[in-house]
Formats: sequence, C-alpha cells, structure tokens
Amino acid sequence: MTLKKSTHSLARKIARAPKVPIEVLANQSQINIDLLKDEFELVLQGQIHDLIGLLNSKDETKIDTIYEISSQIISSSSFVKADWISKVAQSLCEIHEIMASHQWDWDAAEVHGKTMQLISTLGRLNPTACQGLLTGLQSVVMAKRAHSELLE
Repeated sequence: MTLKKSTHSLARKIARAPKVPIEVLANQSQINIDLLKDEFELVLQGQIHDLIGLLNSKDETKIDTIYEISSQIISSSSFVKADWISKVAQSLCEIHEIMASHQWDWDAAEVHGKTMQLISTLGRLNPTACQGLLTGLQSVVMAKRAHSELLE
C-alpha cells in the first residue's frame, strides 16, 4: 500500500499557517474572554435595570415578561460568574411559577428585584451578606408556596 501525500486545502492551509507560540495564543484568548465578560457584565446590568423598571411599573400585562427577563439574567450571570444574581433570578422565576395560577404578589416580586439590585453592587465584596439576603428570599418562596397550597 502506497500512501499519497495529502493535497487537500486544509493540509495546505495548516502547512502555511504562521507558527505562533502557544503562550501568545493563550494570552490573546484570555484577552478576548475578558472583553466578552465585560460586555456581558454590561448586558447583565441592563437586564437588571429593565427588570427593576418592569417591577416598578406594576403592569399586569407584563407579568410574563418578568419571567423572561429573569431567565435571561440567569443565562447572562452564569457567563460572568455572578452566582448570587443568578440565584435571585431563579428565586424570582420560582415565585412567578407559584403565583401563576393565583393573584400576583407585586411585593414578593419587588423584594426580589431590590435584592438583585443590592447584590449586583456588593456581590463579590460581601458573600456573607449575599447569603443572608438569599436566605431571606428563600423564606419568601417557602411562604408563597405554602399559601399557594392552601388555595388549592
């Protein structure tokens, strides 16, 4: 069996590619990732701002949008490792699901929005405070779940 040298275009492109040290490539990749994280941080702040505006409006026709924006916040916060914000958004989604078949409680939703806003400013600086705030939100969710079960 005779092996023939590959002449397809990928092999030619690889052969002509400049030889760049792996350290240079890794450094450039990290710079690109950091730029993306900065962009996602801005996107996340914009989403939080939109959510707060929506909660402040108390527009009954926009209740489903609260869930949609909270879901987007979960996605964005996972990219920038804003775990506390993600947990608050998950809790708000849970509140939304609990109250979907009952009367909407703006106070429960607003406390989530205000907590998210607070955590977005101090999250990485004070994890103990963030955990305390999240524990408080979990109490709100449990109370809403218990109340919902009584209504069924």
